[in-house]
Amino acid sequence: MKILAIRLKNLTSIEGTVEVDFTAEPLCSAGIFAISGPTGAGKSTLLDALCLALYDKAPRFAASVESVNLADVGDNRINQSDVRNLLRRGTSDGYAEVDFLGVDGHRYRSCWSVRRTRNKVSGSLQPQMMEVKELDTGKEFQGTKKELLAQLVELIGLTYEQFTRTVLLAQNDFATFLKSKGAAKAELLEKLTGTGVYSFISQEVFARNKAAQEEVALIHNKMSVIELIPEEEQLALQKEKELLAEKRSEGIKLLAEQNAQLNVVRSLKTQEELRTKKQKEEQGEQARLKTALDILASQEEGLVRFKAQWEAIQPDLKRARQLDVQIQSQQEGYIQSQQLLQAARKQVQEQDKRKRMVEEQLHLSYQTLRRLLNVAGTEDSLRLEQVEETLRQEEGNLSAGIETNEKRLERLNAFGYPSLAEEQVKLQKELARQQNIRQLTEALKKAMSEIEHLEKEAADCSKELSEREVALKTVQRLYENARMAVGKDVKALRRQLEEGEACPVCGSTSHPYHREQEVVDTLFRNMEQEYNAATAVYQQVNNRSIALQRDLAHQKMIAGQVREQLSAFQKESTDTGNEEQIQQRLGELAKLILEYRNLYAEWQRGDEEIKKLRSHYEALRENVSRCRLAMQKVSAANEQSVLLQNAAIAEQKRFEVIEKALDTLRRERSGLLKGKSADEAEAAVARREGELNLALEKARKEVETAQNGLSGLQGELKQIASSIEELQVRQKQIEFPEQLPEAIKKQQEENLNTERSLSIIEARLLQQAKNKAAVEQIAKELSEKQSVADRWAKLNKLIGSADGAKFKVIAQSYTLNLLLLHANKHLSYLSKRYKLQQVPGTLALQVVDCDMCDEIRTVYSLSGGESFLISLALALGLSSLSSNNLKVESLFIDEGFGSLDAESLRTAMEALEQLQMQGRKIGVISHVQEMSERISVQVQVHKKVNGKSVLSVVG
Repeated sequence: MKILAIRLKNLTSIEGTVEVDFTAEPLCSAGIFAISGPTGAGKSTLLDALCLALYDKAPRFAASVESVNLADVGDNRINQSDVRNLLRRGTSDGYAEVDFLGVDGHRYRSCWSVRRTRNKVSGSLQPQMMEVKELDTGKEFQGTKKELLAQLVELIGLTYEQFTRTVLLAQNDFATFLKSKGAAKAELLEKLTGTGVYSFISQEVFARNKAAQEEVALIHNKMSVIELIPEEEQLALQKEKELLAEKRSEGIKLLAEQNAQLNVVRSLKTQEELRTKKQKEEQGEQARLKTALDILASQEEGLVRFKAQWEAIQPDLKRARQLDVQIQSQQEGYIQSQQLLQAARKQVQEQDKRKRMVEEQLHLSYQTLRRLLNVAGTEDSLRLEQVEETLRQEEGNLSAGIETNEKRLERLNAFGYPSLAEEQVKLQKELARQQNIRQLTEALKKAMSEIEHLEKEAADCSKELSEREVALKTVQRLYENARMAVGKDVKALRRQLEEGEACPVCGSTSHPYHREQEVVDTLFRNMEQEYNAATAVYQQVNNRSIALQRDLAHQKMIAGQVREQLSAFQKESTDTGNEEQIQQRLGELAKLILEYRNLYAEWQRGDEEIKKLRSHYEALRENVSRCRLAMQKVSAANEQSVLLQNAAIAEQKRFEVIEKALDTLRRERSGLLKGKSADEAEAAVARREGELNLALEKARKEVETAQNGLSGLQGELKQIASSIEELQVRQKQIEFPEQLPEAIKKQQEENLNTERSLSIIEARLLQQAKNKAAVEQIAKELSEKQSVADRWAKLNKLIGSADGAKFKVIAQSYTLNLLLLHANKHLSYLSKRYKLQQVPGTLALQVVDCDMCDEIRTVYSLSGGESFLISLALALGLSSLSSNNLKVESLFIDEGFGSLDAESLRTAMEALEQLQMQGRKIGVISHVQEMSERISVQVQVHKKVNGKSVLSVVG
């Protein structure tokens, strides 16, 4: 990895555009160069620009910078840890750009840029942008800022932390590292080498061991709460269970015998009661049978009378049938004649209607012709031959109009209107997009400003709420004490106090409130008012805090939505120019489209005229044809009307003859069967006969049912009598039958007690079995958990600790040893007198003084210049350690040379020249005059007025 060029604009003290090109002379041939200038001129700004372009971070904005919002332009504020603070005040935009050689050997360019709204100095700061492209092919990388930064890490081969340890070296951390204590040295070494995972491993081992031990303890507690019955007690319970089971069987058997005897007694009583009931039912069935026999005789006599009446009306029925046939025959002819007459009348009406319609059509056609020709008068005054001459004239006018309008259409097609309209729509969309971006940017600025304002208000309100809560708790405690002091019991106790006698509560013989109850009540009311006021104020502040949090969440949601919309609009960018260029092109398109539309309107007017001429011509021609056709239809309709009217008159006469004959038959028929039809009379007779037969059959069934019921009751009475005799014999064998209910109740209670005792014993034995199984399961689980806990305990003893320090010190001891190997290699060039060495068993450092027979010395005995050289060796060693197998060809060293004397400075320069010979290009940032004089190629930063600096490359 190699830095090829750094460019920046309007960053901190450097105003305008500045470029440092390491591929151009004199920097191209210089292996070592100095970045020199007075303090505050802006030397470190070059390194800030380098990190901004590659990582969107700057060394001066460390993670420990406090998060505080500072005033920007207008009412806007910006966090002091925000890298956009590097934009020079009084400028509207700035950027940092770096060309570098990636790990794949290709050249890339990364650009970080920031600007203010509308590129005005008074505008609010917009989000910073990142652009990355490959210089050899011109390919631009796509994606969000986060995605581009991830791709840059892959191209460079180093993370930001690795980059600042490998390419940018600062001695301050290593001067601290050299003399710090062991734990602090481990923490600093962890930060510098990025090996913080060891602390995490140590803490995780400690946490896992603690959790494992707690699991084992928990299982022990689970086992301790399970109670097991002693073996002797379990055997006694088993024996008692067998005795109770035998007793339960005997009790059940005895209870069954007693219930059977009781059933005999109850069955005898039931059978006797049933016999009495059945005897009463037998008497009822005998009465019912007599009634049914009387009804049957009556129904048989009624059926005989009905059949005699039916024989008497047979002659009338026969004549009625003959008349019905004649009427039916005559009725069919009557209906047919009536239908024919109606059809004839309908045809006459329809023909009259058709005649009127064709006459109306003829009249309308002549009216239409007169309207089309604008001629007044009657049909006779208008001749069709004159109309046809007018048709020929209008046909010539129509052809001429069509020819003229086709020429206009050819001119319209030459305009290419679709492409003009498409371009206009595209430009209008782009103009709307740019306007939306501007509006959304302003809306986002407003939302972020509102969020900062709400966050400040919410923080202030939260602080006030905490203070109010403390005050409320204090007042509440005093109020509760005061309320207890005015309670009924306390008042009653206070009234019983006597001066000089000890109070039974506090033991005091002085009672200042004994006679001043009103004073106590007044103090309580005052305290109550103060408590209520404090509660109201706390509730008010709490409500305000909730409202602020809700408003803040709402504003953040709005800002997120605006940011998403803005990103979506920005992704739709096209190469159509800015708003002014788009407006200009839209004006040109509007003129062309207006000219097209005017010609199109002229063509439309011509087309409308042609349509009107064609419509008039076709209407005139069509109405001439209609007139001729209507005249023919009127003549044919007159002839048809005469024929239909003659046919209708003949059909009317035939209908009147048939109607008269039908009336004569109907009068004779109405005097027979009361006007009913023969079928209807027969149906009525059959219906009545059926009803009489049904009634007769029902009466027969009633008689049969009554006979069967009486027979069944008599059979049941015989059976009941037999059962009573048998039950009486069995009851005589039972001793004391009247005492059976009491004996059964007593036996049931005894059986229930036995069952309860047996259930209790069975439950205890079942619980014993469950407890044994649970103990076995827990013991198995305990064995497994104990094995895991033992392993974690051993591991925790080796490397585990709550703060992660144990394994961190062990791991960093190996890292420190490797670091010292690289550092001593560089220290051999810087100072051959000293070697760095690790104090055995610790992270402390000591130096070996080779000029004093390898005497071991403490690092605190070193001079300032010697400490600097050793710190520089450590920094260079870390650079070698961090780069691993990655070839890093650029190195920047920031300050630290001011503490060196001339000889040490010379030694440091020689060491740096050795690094240069290894293929690295080294940049030294220093304001030391002697060092600047030794390095011929320099990037000089000169201070000017108003905090402005300029940059020049000399060599």
